Amino acid sequence: MREITLDISWKRLTLHPPIGKAKQYPALPLTAIIATESKPENKGSKIEWKLLTDLTATNLEEAVEKLKWYSHRWKIETFHKVMKSGCQAERSRLGSAERLTNLLCCYCILS
Repeated sequence: MREITLDISWKRLTLHPPIGKAKQYPALPLTAIIATESKPENKGSKIEWKLLTDLTATNLEEAVEKLKWYSHRWKIETFHKVMKSGCQAERSRLGSAERLTNLLCCYCILS
């Protein structure tokens, strides 16, 4: 594990639907947040995150907050993979909600 310094920029933008679909879909106000490693050890391994979100970031503190939230996504994805593949939670055929809740609680501890 290594410590890095990030340059963070953000911009509010509006994504418009295709011309033929403009009446069916509204324009989407979005925030683009880009975090780039300021001094990479070697140019081939430069870290750069690009996040497009409907959450608002109007200053550096809010942009960093959104990046921190997004950084937890990998942990959540891994948790769901273990629940589905490792524990095969979707295969359980329990007859009551209480039994299913108890089983899922055990799976959550394992995951």
